Amino acid sequence: MDELQTEKLDKFVNSVNNEVDEKISKIISEAELQKKIQIQKTEDEALLNAYNKIQKSVREIESKYRRMLALKQQQLKSDSLRQREVLAESIFESVKKQICLFTDSEKYQNYLISLVKNEDVRKNSVIMISEKDMKYSEILNNMFKCKVELDTEIEIGGITIVDNDNGIVIDKTLDSAFEEQRKSFSSRYKFRNENLN
Repeated sequence: MDELQTEKLDKFVNSVNNEVDEKISKIISEAELQKKIQIQKTEDEALLNAYNKIQKSVREIESKYRRMLALKQQQLKSDSLRQREVLAESIFESVKKQICLFTDSEKYQNYLISLVKNEDVRKNSVIMISEKDMKYSEILNNMFKCKVELDTEIEIGGITIVDNDNGIVIDKTLDSAFEEQRKSFSSRYKFRNENLN
């Protein structure tokens, strides 16, 4: 009987051991699965964090270089505008010299006379001229029978006709024409490669 009891006991122990082994295997399998899920989740989070850091760095670098580019473009535009002003000033200085050469030439007297001839000048009118053109005052006075006076505002040359009776001022000065050209120069003329965007 002992043998039979021992056999039964062995069977029972084997059965319990098998059940325990199955449960241990199941627990280990579930733990392995949980471990894989947790590792995958951790890897995904790490990859997402790394991706976000890379994207942030890319945005910061892009922003930095955009600012640098904008500053450089602004500097180039400013340099271009300064250079344009220098060139324009050089052009106008050259033009002014040419005008001054003309006002010193023999043709200038006839030019002044033609300016007055083309206007309706009355006896009460006053012809205003520059200090250096006062040498033509007697000729203008004799030709047009009106006063000729000094206008200290006129520097380059030309004339201004003042008709006090009718409240009319006709500006035919080279100074005004020169300034008008200077003002309209930037809108009428463009330099090459001027459009820096």
